[in-house]
Amino acid sequence: MILNAFKRPRAEITSTPELMELLLRGQQTAAGVSVSSESALRSTAVYACVTVIAETCAQLPLITYERTDNGKQRAKNHELYGLLHDQPNKFQTSFDWRMSTTVSALLKGAGYSYINRSVTGKILEILPIPYDSITLELDKNSELHVFFTDLDGKKIELEHHQIHRMTGVTLNGWQGISPIEYHRQTVGIAIAADRHAAVTFKNGAKPSGVLVHPGTFSSSEVAQRVRESWVSDFSGEGAGGTPLLEDGLEFKPVSMNNRDAQYIETRKFQLPEIARIFHMQPHKIGDLDRATNNNIEDQSKSFIGETMMPWFLRWEQSISRDLITRKNTARYFACHNVDGFLRGNMQARADYYQKAVGGPFMTQNEARELEDLPVMSGLDDVLTPLNMIPNTENDLENT
Repeated sequence: MILNAFKRPRAEITSTPELMELLLRGQQTAAGVSVSSESALRSTAVYACVTVIAETCAQLPLITYERTDNGKQRAKNHELYGLLHDQPNKFQTSFDWRMSTTVSALLKGAGYSYINRSVTGKILEILPIPYDSITLELDKNSELHVFFTDLDGKKIELEHHQIHRMTGVTLNGWQGISPIEYHRQTVGIAIAADRHAAVTFKNGAKPSGVLVHPGTFSSSEVAQRVRESWVSDFSGEGAGGTPLLEDGLEFKPVSMNNRDAQYIETRKFQLPEIARIFHMQPHKIGDLDRATNNNIEDQSKSFIGETMMPWFLRWEQSISRDLITRKNTARYFACHNVDGFLRGNMQARADYYQKAVGGPFMTQNEARELEDLPVMSGLDDVLTPLNMIPNTENDLENT
Protein backbone atom coordinates (compact mmCIF):
# COMPACT_ATOMS: atom_id res chain seq x y z
CA MET A 1 0.00 0.00 0.00
CA ILE A 2 1.28 3.45 -0.84
CA LEU A 3 0.83 4.74 2.73
CA ASN A 4 3.57 2.37 3.86
CA ALA A 5 6.03 4.34 1.74
CA PHE A 6 5.42 7.34 3.97
CA LYS A 7 5.71 5.36 7.22
CA ARG A 8 8.91 3.39 6.54
CA PRO A 9 12.14 5.17 7.49
CA ARG A 10 14.17 6.34 4.55
CA ALA A 11 17.65 4.94 4.02
CA GLU A 12 20.40 7.36 4.98
CA ILE A 13 22.48 8.59 2.06
CA THR A 14 25.87 10.14 2.69
CA SER A 15 26.55 13.03 0.33
CA THR A 16 30.05 13.05 -1.14
CA PRO A 17 31.66 15.24 -3.80
CA GLU A 18 31.75 12.23 -6.12
CA LEU A 19 28.02 11.57 -5.61
CA MET A 20 27.12 15.21 -6.18
CA GLU A 21 29.24 15.29 -9.32
CA LEU A 22 27.42 12.19 -10.59
CA LEU A 23 23.99 13.66 -9.84
CA LEU A 24 24.82 16.97 -11.52
CA ARG A 25 26.58 15.49 -14.55
CA GLY A 26 25.17 16.88 -17.77
CA GLN A 27 23.95 20.03 -16.02
CA GLN A 28 27.18 21.99 -16.29
CA THR A 29 26.72 25.52 -17.60
CA ALA A 30 29.00 27.65 -19.76
CA ALA A 31 29.73 29.70 -16.62
CA GLY A 32 31.46 26.64 -15.16
CA VAL A 33 28.92 25.77 -12.45
CA SER A 34 26.41 22.93 -12.22
CA VAL A 35 22.77 24.01 -11.88
CA SER A 36 19.89 21.85 -10.71
CA SER A 37 16.50 22.69 -9.23
CA GLU A 38 17.98 22.49 -5.73
CA SER A 39 21.30 24.23 -6.36
CA ALA A 40 19.50 27.09 -8.13
CA LEU A 41 18.25 28.21 -4.71
CA ARG A 42 21.84 29.26 -3.93
CA SER A 43 21.13 32.25 -6.13
CA THR A 44 19.55 34.91 -3.91
CA ALA A 45 17.36 36.09 -6.80
CA VAL A 46 15.97 32.59 -7.45
CA TYR A 47 15.46 31.99 -3.74
CA ALA A 48 13.64 35.31 -3.36
CA CYS A 49 11.36 34.74 -6.37
CA VAL A 50 10.44 31.22 -5.28
CA THR A 51 9.80 32.07 -1.63
CA VAL A 52 7.80 35.22 -2.41
CA ILE A 53 5.42 33.36 -4.74
CA ALA A 54 5.16 30.24 -2.56
CA GLU A 55 4.66 32.13 0.70
CA THR A 56 2.12 34.47 -0.87
CA CYS A 57 0.11 31.45 -2.02
CA ALA A 58 0.40 29.81 1.38
CA GLN A 59 -0.43 32.81 3.55
CA LEU A 60 -3.79 33.58 1.93
CA PRO A 61 -6.78 31.81 3.45
CA LEU A 62 -7.92 28.99 1.16
CA ILE A 63 -11.67 28.70 1.76
CA THR A 64 -14.05 25.95 0.69
CA TYR A 65 -17.39 27.46 -0.36
CA GLU A 66 -20.83 26.09 -1.10
CA ARG A 67 -22.93 27.68 -3.83
CA THR A 68 -26.35 28.84 -2.64
CA ASP A 69 -29.37 30.53 -4.19
CA ASN A 70 -28.09 33.84 -2.79
CA GLY A 71 -24.48 33.39 -3.91
CA LYS A 72 -22.09 31.46 -1.72
CA GLN A 73 -21.32 30.60 1.89
CA ARG A 74 -18.43 28.98 3.71
CA ALA A 75 -18.82 25.20 3.69
CA LYS A 76 -17.47 24.69 7.21
CA ASN A 77 -19.06 21.25 7.48
CA HIS A 78 -17.37 19.97 4.32
CA GLU A 79 -14.48 17.52 4.85
CA LEU A 80 -12.12 19.72 2.81
CA TYR A 81 -12.68 22.93 4.76
CA GLY A 82 -10.36 22.08 7.66
CA LEU A 83 -7.87 20.21 5.49
CA LEU A 84 -7.33 23.14 3.12
CA HIS A 85 -7.68 25.94 5.65
CA ASP A 86 -5.90 24.46 8.69
CA GLN A 87 -4.11 21.12 8.47
CA PRO A 88 -4.05 18.59 5.60
CA ASN A 89 -2.22 15.89 7.58
CA LYS A 90 -0.73 15.16 11.00
CA PHE A 91 2.69 16.75 10.41
CA GLN A 92 1.96 19.75 8.19
CA THR A 93 -0.03 22.92 8.48
CA SER A 94 -1.94 24.22 5.49
CA PHE A 95 0.75 26.87 5.06
CA ASP A 96 3.57 24.29 5.01
CA TRP A 97 1.79 21.97 2.57
CA ARG A 98 0.79 24.67 0.11
CA MET A 99 4.18 26.36 0.28
CA SER A 100 6.16 23.14 -0.36
CA THR A 101 3.84 22.11 -3.20
CA THR A 102 4.17 25.52 -4.85
CA VAL A 103 7.97 25.46 -4.45
CA SER A 104 8.08 22.07 -6.20
CA ALA A 105 5.95 23.40 -9.06
CA LEU A 106 8.12 26.53 -9.36
CA LEU A 107 11.42 24.68 -9.44
CA LYS A 108 10.53 21.36 -11.06
CA GLY A 109 7.29 21.98 -12.92
CA ALA A 110 4.75 20.21 -10.70
CA GLY A 111 3.83 19.43 -7.10
CA TYR A 112 2.14 16.17 -6.08
CA SER A 113 0.15 14.96 -3.07
CA TYR A 114 -1.44 11.64 -2.17
CA ILE A 115 -5.15 11.77 -1.24
CA ASN A 116 -5.87 9.25 1.50
CA ARG A 117 -9.56 8.36 1.29
CA SER A 118 -11.77 6.09 3.35
CA VAL A 119 -13.64 3.16 1.83
CA THR A 120 -16.59 5.48 1.31
CA GLY A 121 -14.47 8.03 -0.57
CA LYS A 122 -14.19 10.58 2.24
CA ILE A 123 -10.86 12.43 2.27
CA LEU A 124 -9.01 11.69 5.49
CA GLU A 125 -5.70 13.44 4.83
CA ILE A 126 -3.53 14.88 2.07
CA LEU A 127 0.12 13.77 2.05
CA PRO A 128 2.97 15.36 0.06
CA ILE A 129 4.76 13.17 -2.47
CA PRO A 130 8.33 13.92 -3.66
CA TYR A 131 8.35 15.08 -7.27
CA ASP A 132 10.85 12.43 -8.36
CA SER A 133 8.57 9.63 -7.09
CA ILE A 134 5.85 10.37 -9.65
CA THR A 135 5.85 9.40 -13.34
CA LEU A 136 3.15 10.45 -15.79
CA GLU A 137 2.36 8.50 -18.94
CA LEU A 138 -0.23 9.28 -21.63
CA ASP A 139 -1.45 6.23 -23.54
CA LYS A 140 -2.68 6.06 -27.13
CA ASN A 141 -6.26 6.60 -25.95
CA SER A 142 -5.27 9.91 -24.32
CA GLU A 143 -5.69 8.41 -20.85
CA LEU A 144 -3.27 9.81 -18.29
CA HIS A 145 -1.65 7.24 -15.98
CA VAL A 146 0.09 8.21 -12.74
CA PHE A 147 2.76 5.92 -11.28
CA PHE A 148 4.33 6.17 -7.81
CA THR A 149 7.74 4.61 -7.13
CA ASP A 150 8.12 3.58 -3.48
CA LEU A 151 11.32 3.30 -1.44
CA ASP A 152 11.89 -0.25 -2.63
CA GLY A 153 11.73 0.81 -6.28
CA LYS A 154 8.30 -0.76 -6.81
CA LYS A 155 6.12 1.09 -9.32
CA ILE A 156 2.50 1.50 -8.26
CA GLU A 157 -0.22 2.95 -10.46
CA LEU A 158 -2.47 5.42 -8.67
CA GLU A 159 -6.11 6.10 -9.40
CA HIS A 160 -7.00 9.67 -10.32
CA HIS A 161 -8.93 10.14 -7.09
CA GLN A 162 -5.74 9.29 -5.15
CA ILE A 163 -3.48 12.03 -6.52
CA HIS A 164 -3.52 15.82 -6.38
CA ARG A 165 -1.43 17.30 -9.17
CA MET A 166 -0.61 21.00 -9.36
CA THR A 167 1.26 21.80 -12.58
CA GLY A 168 3.30 24.87 -13.43
CA VAL A 169 4.17 25.88 -16.97
CA THR A 170 3.41 23.05 -19.37
CA LEU A 171 4.02 22.41 -23.06
CA ASN A 172 1.73 19.41 -23.57
CA GLY A 173 -1.02 20.33 -21.09
CA TRP A 174 -0.38 17.60 -18.53
CA GLN A 175 3.35 17.56 -17.75
CA GLY A 176 5.08 20.54 -16.16
CA ILE A 177 8.47 21.87 -17.20
CA SER A 178 11.18 23.24 -14.94
CA PRO A 179 12.05 26.90 -15.52
CA ILE A 180 15.45 26.17 -13.99
CA GLU A 181 16.15 23.55 -16.67
CA TYR A 182 15.16 25.94 -19.46
CA HIS A 183 17.14 28.88 -18.04
CA ARG A 184 20.11 27.06 -16.53
CA GLN A 185 22.64 29.37 -18.19
CA THR A 186 21.03 32.50 -16.73
CA VAL A 187 20.96 31.00 -13.24
CA GLY A 188 24.50 29.68 -13.70
CA ILE A 189 25.84 33.18 -14.37
CA ALA A 190 24.26 34.42 -11.12
CA ILE A 191 25.76 31.57 -9.09
CA ALA A 192 29.16 32.00 -10.77
CA ALA A 193 29.09 35.72 -9.93
CA ASP A 194 28.41 34.90 -6.28
CA ARG A 195 31.30 32.43 -6.23
CA HIS A 196 33.57 35.01 -7.82
CA ALA A 197 32.61 37.50 -5.11
CA ALA A 198 33.37 34.99 -2.38
CA VAL A 199 36.79 34.13 -3.84
CA THR A 200 37.59 37.80 -4.40
CA PHE A 201 36.84 38.74 -0.81
CA LYS A 202 38.65 35.66 0.45
CA ASN A 203 41.74 36.99 -1.28
CA GLY A 204 41.25 40.43 0.18
CA ALA A 205 39.46 41.89 -2.86
CA LYS A 206 42.85 42.23 -4.54
CA PRO A 207 43.60 41.27 -8.15
CA SER A 208 45.80 38.26 -8.69
CA GLY A 209 49.25 38.71 -10.14
CA VAL A 210 52.84 37.46 -10.21
CA LEU A 211 55.99 38.12 -8.26
CA VAL A 212 58.80 39.11 -10.64
CA HIS A 213 62.46 38.57 -9.72
CA PRO A 214 65.09 40.61 -11.62
CA GLY A 215 67.26 37.56 -11.89
CA THR A 216 66.87 34.02 -10.59
CA PHE A 217 66.51 32.57 -7.12
CA SER A 218 69.58 30.97 -5.73
CA SER A 219 67.69 27.69 -5.21
CA SER A 220 64.29 26.12 -5.54
CA GLU A 221 64.02 26.04 -1.73
CA VAL A 222 64.23 29.85 -1.60
CA ALA A 223 61.57 30.19 -4.29
CA GLN A 224 59.27 27.80 -2.42
CA ARG A 225 59.81 29.70 0.84
CA VAL A 226 58.92 33.02 -0.82
CA ARG A 227 55.80 31.55 -2.35
CA GLU A 228 54.57 29.99 0.90
CA SER A 229 55.28 33.17 2.80
CA TRP A 230 53.30 35.26 0.31
CA VAL A 231 50.29 32.91 0.28
CA SER A 232 50.11 32.61 4.07
CA ASP A 233 50.71 36.28 4.91
CA PHE A 234 49.10 38.27 2.08
CA SER A 235 46.11 36.28 0.75
CA GLY A 236 42.91 34.96 2.26
CA GLU A 237 42.53 36.05 5.90
CA GLY A 238 45.96 37.62 5.79
CA ALA A 239 45.13 39.86 2.85
CA GLY A 240 45.37 43.59 3.26
CA GLY A 241 48.71 43.59 5.04
CA THR A 242 51.85 45.33 3.83
CA PRO A 243 54.13 42.86 2.07
CA LEU A 244 57.88 43.09 2.38
CA LEU A 245 59.38 42.41 -1.05
CA GLU A 246 63.02 41.44 -0.67
CA ASP A 247 65.83 40.70 -3.06
CA GLY A 248 64.37 42.96 -5.80
CA LEU A 249 60.99 41.21 -6.04
CA GLU A 250 58.19 43.15 -7.71
CA PHE A 251 54.42 42.42 -7.75
CA LYS A 252 52.64 42.86 -11.09
CA PRO A 253 48.85 42.35 -11.38
CA VAL A 254 47.85 40.30 -14.41
CA SER A 255 44.07 40.29 -14.25
CA MET A 256 41.28 42.82 -14.66
CA ASN A 257 39.91 44.38 -11.53
CA ASN A 258 36.21 44.15 -10.69
CA ARG A 259 35.43 47.54 -12.20
CA ASP A 260 37.14 46.71 -15.50
CA ALA A 261 35.26 43.40 -15.67
CA GLN A 262 31.97 45.24 -14.92
CA TYR A 263 31.43 42.76 -12.12
CA ILE A 264 28.91 44.86 -10.21
CA GLU A 265 26.90 45.49 -13.38
CA THR A 266 26.84 41.76 -14.09
CA ARG A 267 25.38 40.96 -10.70
CA LYS A 268 22.77 43.72 -10.97
CA PHE A 269 21.81 42.60 -14.46
CA GLN A 270 21.04 39.08 -13.26
CA LEU A 271 18.38 40.28 -10.82
CA PRO A 272 15.86 41.43 -13.47
CA GLU A 273 16.85 38.52 -15.70
CA ILE A 274 15.87 35.96 -13.07
CA ALA A 275 12.84 38.03 -12.02
CA ARG A 276 11.69 37.86 -15.64
CA ILE A 277 11.75 34.06 -15.52
CA PHE A 278 9.24 34.02 -12.67
CA HIS A 279 7.20 37.09 -13.84
CA MET A 280 8.32 38.78 -10.64
CA GLN A 281 8.22 42.53 -10.06
CA PRO A 282 11.84 43.51 -9.23
CA HIS A 283 10.95 45.47 -6.09
CA LYS A 284 9.55 42.27 -4.53
CA ILE A 285 13.05 40.75 -4.50
CA GLY A 286 14.86 43.85 -3.29
CA ASP A 287 15.72 45.50 -6.63
CA LEU A 288 14.55 49.08 -6.00
CA ASP A 289 16.42 50.84 -8.82
CA ARG A 290 13.21 51.68 -10.67
CA ALA A 291 10.83 51.78 -7.70
CA THR A 292 9.37 55.12 -6.64
CA ASN A 293 6.66 56.24 -4.25
CA ASN A 294 4.44 56.90 -7.26
CA ASN A 295 4.72 53.49 -8.93
CA ILE A 296 5.23 51.11 -6.02
CA GLU A 297 1.47 50.69 -5.44
CA ASP A 298 0.87 49.98 -9.13
CA GLN A 299 3.71 47.45 -9.11
CA SER A 300 2.17 45.74 -6.08
CA LYS A 301 -1.18 45.46 -7.88
CA SER A 302 0.66 44.13 -10.93
CA PHE A 303 2.28 41.53 -8.70
CA ILE A 304 -1.14 40.21 -7.69
CA GLY A 305 -2.68 40.37 -11.16
CA GLU A 306 0.22 39.17 -13.29
CA THR A 307 2.36 37.03 -10.98
CA MET A 308 0.03 35.55 -8.36
CA MET A 309 -3.36 35.14 -10.05
CA PRO A 310 -2.12 32.33 -12.34
CA TRP A 311 -0.88 30.47 -9.28
CA PHE A 312 -4.13 31.04 -7.39
CA LEU A 313 -6.04 29.63 -10.37
CA ARG A 314 -3.72 26.63 -10.64
CA TRP A 315 -4.44 25.80 -7.00
CA GLU A 316 -8.18 26.37 -7.18
CA GLN A 317 -8.77 24.45 -10.41
CA SER A 318 -6.53 21.52 -9.45
CA ILE A 319 -8.46 21.26 -6.15
CA SER A 320 -11.74 21.21 -8.04
CA ARG A 321 -10.44 18.51 -10.39
CA ASP A 322 -8.72 16.20 -7.89
CA LEU A 323 -10.20 16.86 -4.43
CA ILE A 324 -13.76 18.07 -4.99
CA THR A 325 -14.17 16.04 -8.23
CA ARG A 326 -16.25 16.98 -11.26
CA LYS A 327 -19.59 15.68 -9.97
CA ASN A 328 -19.44 17.99 -6.94
CA THR A 329 -18.00 21.17 -8.48
CA ALA A 330 -21.45 22.47 -9.30
CA ARG A 331 -22.04 22.79 -5.55
CA TYR A 332 -18.59 23.25 -3.95
CA PHE A 333 -15.43 25.14 -4.87
CA ALA A 334 -12.26 26.43 -3.20
CA CYS A 335 -11.11 30.02 -3.49
CA HIS A 336 -8.33 32.22 -2.12
CA ASN A 337 -9.31 35.35 -0.24
CA VAL A 338 -7.26 38.01 -2.06
CA ASP A 339 -9.25 40.99 -0.80
CA GLY A 340 -6.60 41.75 1.79
CA PHE A 341 -4.05 42.46 -0.96
CA LEU A 342 -6.35 44.68 -2.98
CA ARG A 343 -7.97 46.79 -0.28
CA GLY A 344 -5.32 49.52 -0.18
CA ASN A 345 -4.65 51.71 2.84
CA MET A 346 -7.06 52.51 5.66
CA GLN A 347 -8.31 55.76 4.13
CA ALA A 348 -8.90 54.17 0.72
CA ARG A 349 -10.78 51.27 2.30
CA ALA A 350 -12.91 53.58 4.41
CA ASP A 351 -13.88 55.60 1.32
CA TYR A 352 -14.64 52.43 -0.63
CA TYR A 353 -16.86 50.93 2.08
CA GLN A 354 -18.73 54.20 2.52
CA LYS A 355 -19.56 54.27 -1.19
CA ALA A 356 -20.25 50.53 -1.39
CA VAL A 357 -22.51 50.26 1.64
CA GLY A 358 -24.31 53.51 0.85
CA GLY A 359 -24.21 52.88 -2.89
CA PRO A 360 -25.96 50.55 -2.43
CA PHE A 361 -24.49 47.19 -3.44
CA MET A 362 -22.91 45.89 -0.22
CA THR A 363 -24.35 45.21 3.23
CA GLN A 364 -22.64 46.36 6.40
CA ASN A 365 -21.93 42.76 7.40
CA GLU A 366 -20.30 42.07 4.02
CA ALA A 367 -17.98 45.01 4.63
CA ARG A 368 -17.22 43.73 8.14
CA GLU A 369 -16.32 40.30 6.78
CA LEU A 370 -13.82 41.87 4.37
CA GLU A 371 -12.15 43.48 7.39
CA ASP A 372 -12.18 40.14 9.28
CA LEU A 373 -14.68 41.51 11.78
CA PRO A 374 -17.53 39.40 13.19
CA VAL A 375 -20.96 39.87 11.67
CA MET A 376 -23.61 41.62 13.73
CA SER A 377 -27.35 41.13 13.82
CA GLY A 378 -29.43 43.68 11.96
CA LEU A 379 -26.70 44.58 9.46
CA ASP A 380 -27.66 42.22 6.63
CA ASP A 381 -29.95 44.59 4.75
CA VAL A 382 -28.82 46.74 1.84
CA LEU A 383 -29.17 50.41 2.71
CA THR A 384 -31.01 52.61 0.25
CA PRO A 385 -29.98 56.29 0.05
CA LEU A 386 -32.83 58.80 0.34
CA ASN A 387 -32.16 60.24 -3.09
CA MET A 388 -32.69 56.80 -4.60
CA ILE A 389 -36.16 56.18 -3.10
CA PRO A 390 -38.79 56.03 -5.87
CA ASN A 391 -41.04 59.10 -6.07
CA THR A 392 -44.34 57.27 -5.68
CA GLU A 393 -46.47 60.46 -5.97
CA ASN A 394 -45.01 61.40 -9.34
CA ASP A 395 -45.29 57.79 -10.43
CA LEU A 396 -49.01 57.84 -9.62
CA GLU A 397 -49.58 61.14 -11.47
CA ASN A 398 -47.84 59.81 -14.58
CA THR A 399 -49.87 56.62 -14.68
